[in-house]
Amino acid sequence: MSERRPHTESELIEFVRSIDVRAPEELHRRIDALVEQSAATPRRSFAGRSMGLAPRRWRLGGALAAVAAAALVLALALTGKGSSPLTLRQASALTLAPAIMVAPGEDSQRPTQLNAAVDGVSFPYWGYRFGWHASGARSDRIGGRAVRTVFYSDARGQRIGYAIVAGTPAPALSGGVVSVQGGVAYRFLAQDGSHSVAWLRNGHLCVLAGRGVSNAALLALASWDGRGSAAT
Repeated sequence: MSERRPHTESELIEFVRSIDVRAPEELHRRIDALVEQSAATPRRSFAGRSMGLAPRRWRLGGALAAVAAAALVLALALTGKGSSPLTLRQASALTLAPAIMVAPGEDSQRPTQLNAAVDGVSFPYWGYRFGWHASGARSDRIGGRAVRTVFYSDARGQRIGYAIVAGTPAPALSGGVVSVQGGVAYRFLAQDGSHSVAWLRNGHLCVLAGRGVSNAALLALASWDGRGSAAT
């Protein structure tokens, strides 16, 4: 994933379609659908008129951003066991990808949790405390491990993704800057307008990321365990 990033629609489509065809068919179908959706959507000028052919270089947005995220997810799905450690950028890919499942509801017995967990590690309910409500979810596999992601949205329309990777010990992670808070090591990364943080909960790798959300805001969410103290 170190090669030059595609900047145009045609470059992005070529990149997506050049990925190893041995990837899961379901992922290929998702990406093909996103590519077709993007190609079929007319581009609009600032005056609201159709521009016909897209310009040679333009910023990714809307459906193309989803294609880019799906392409990264597909590349991660091809990662096998015994490969090099995940980078924080790779681990954050699913938290920035599109939701494909409905959001889990609040746990009626545990008001600080949702009805969703990975290996007994529950996703938090942040509605009352922080104003972030579950808005979607997805399930994937990276390097043979199941990964579940829950997406949260706030009143301003911002979105963050919270991924929990199944299995212990947690996969090794590299990249970013490590900061220890309350005895927990948090690994931060800011890149391409997004902020990410990764840490361990009960031995499981957790990743929280979003665009337009500060490291301080992500840390407040990541470190909250329902009692106002740091996660462990």
